[in-house]
Amino acid sequence: MATFVLVHGGWCASWCWDFNVPALEKAGHKVLNLNLPGHGDNQSKPLEEVHLADHVKYIEEVLSGLDEKVILVAHSMTGMVISQVAEDMPEKIDRLVYFAAFLPEADGVKMDKYLVEDPWTLVSDKTVVYLPNGLCTFDMRYGRNMGFNTTPDELFFFSATHMQLECPNMWHEPVHITERFAAVPKFYIHTLKDNCCSYFIQRVMVQKQPVYKEYYIDADHTAMIDRAEETNAILLDIANQPLGAPGQ
Repeated sequence: MATFVLVHGGWCASWCWDFNVPALEKAGHKVLNLNLPGHGDNQSKPLEEVHLADHVKYIEEVLSGLDEKVILVAHSMTGMVISQVAEDMPEKIDRLVYFAAFLPEADGVKMDKYLVEDPWTLVSDKTVVYLPNGLCTFDMRYGRNMGFNTTPDELFFFSATHMQLECPNMWHEPVHITERFAAVPKFYIHTLKDNCCSYFIQRVMVQKQPVYKEYYIDADHTAMIDRAEETNAILLDIANQPLGAPGQ
């Protein structure tokens, strides 16, 4: 059985994976559902002081405490985080999973590069509200269409009441990757109706950074919530995939 380490995306915390943990555990897998620094109950550092390196360090500390390799899963912005973790300690990772997540193509890439290059994203200075303390939120007039455009009302209201402020520092900070990162097996879960990290930019990223296998969910950016059963089936399939040549 595998050990899954789940990493939430921006404006979220571990709650966004709560719809998936029971199915993975029922299948016999071990699951660690993390809260990154400044998120959820992890208040190890004030959110406004959190950088990419802090997220990386926290995950690496978690992995260092495990004897086994893990399936490291990231949503959205934390694709950049797990990529750096894979570069630093590839020996701890069995496979990487990018769930509508940013996948760096080369050394020195920053997440905001993909936001600029994505013609379909609704993440912009119009939808994101920057606060005097350096944190940001998003204008809820646009929030539903930005991240929850296929989510049923009940699940959207649940998510909206759990969202938190985010620190944009890491959006502008580069990852440093080499062939160490390139050698770690990668899987990508596409979200076809995504208005945050659009399917267009998802395709661009996997064309520039090849993955072992791609999956598709016809839903929005937070499909792990509103398409939980599909997400669970894909994650279980990834755990069972034999690692041959890329694309098999």
